[in-house]
Amino acid sequence: MPKTKRNKVISLTATQRSASDRSEAKTTLLSSVQQCAQEYPYIWLFSLANARTAYLQEVRKLWKDSGRIFVGKNRVVAKALGEGVEDEVVKGVRGLSQRLTGSVGLLFTNSPPAEVSDWFATHERKDYARAGNVARSTVTLPEGPLYTRPSTEGTSPETLPGSLEPQLRKLGLPTELKRGVPTLLREHQVCTAGKRLDAQAAQILKHLLDQQASFRIIPLCYYSAAEEAVKDCELSEEEKDLVKMASGKDGEQLPGGRVKSGKKSQRQAAVGAKKAKAGHEEDEEFMDEDEGDDNEDDDDEDIDETGGDRVTESMMLPAHLR
Repeated sequence: MPKTKRNKVISLTATQRSASDRSEAKTTLLSSVQQCAQEYPYIWLFSLANARTAYLQEVRKLWKDSGRIFVGKNRVVAKALGEGVEDEVVKGVRGLSQRLTGSVGLLFTNSPPAEVSDWFATHERKDYARAGNVARSTVTLPEGPLYTRPSTEGTSPETLPGSLEPQLRKLGLPTELKRGVPTLLREHQVCTAGKRLDAQAAQILKHLLDQQASFRIIPLCYYSAAEEAVKDCELSEEEKDLVKMASGKDGEQLPGGRVKSGKKSQRQAAVGAKKAKAGHEEDEEFMDEDEGDDNEDDDDEDIDETGGDRVTESMMLPAHLR
């Protein structure tokens, strides 16, 4: 198999992470989860909607004094908690291990359930939507100069910089530069409320400073050491949709023909589309060859009927000398 010609990231360090280092990291995670399970009376299982690393680090700092948060490999965390009656680290916690699927994490805390639920319900950070997210509102840009649509209160809209105009044209906006301001030549609808965003629409909204996504932590259930049982949390319809999107189980059609139903299905769909495209191109090549043969036959017939396209001496002379 030929070697790939893609650019590769080459580490300049002389040391490489060995299998023993990875094994040590897993062992550390296992011991930390087991220690926290025995130390804290409550363990919350939550889902991350529109996960962002910066916001997750902020949440870790907020709970630093009253708890610990683990967002790691679900298989390792499940093994640490125990998946059966024989190997569960504390009695009844195996119910959490069976629900560790998708983009989820664990919160170990001393805070009572009512306080934690209120915090989950109120904590939210706005961010720019990405491809595949559902648009919250319909965005239609009128003809004329393009202005930002800031989601932050107290921020007045401003015209977009002129250096951004070529990028806007590449994203499909009918724009031109007038007096240094990107100007829309006709009305353009970027997105529709309730429908998924494609990559171009998401990038346009980002240029317009329009934030239509929110980082949220949705509680799914929690374990109580006093009751030695797992209790489910009531979710709204919106929260259920966010959990499905985070876990990749909604199975809805994304812009561009992709199906959001897991990484494996996306790769399979991409391979199938590539094969179909290759077969279509082959059919077009055969059609072009057949059409070429037909054109050659037509040319032969024309030559036979008209005597051919012969060049005479009069054709080579200037018009005033003919």
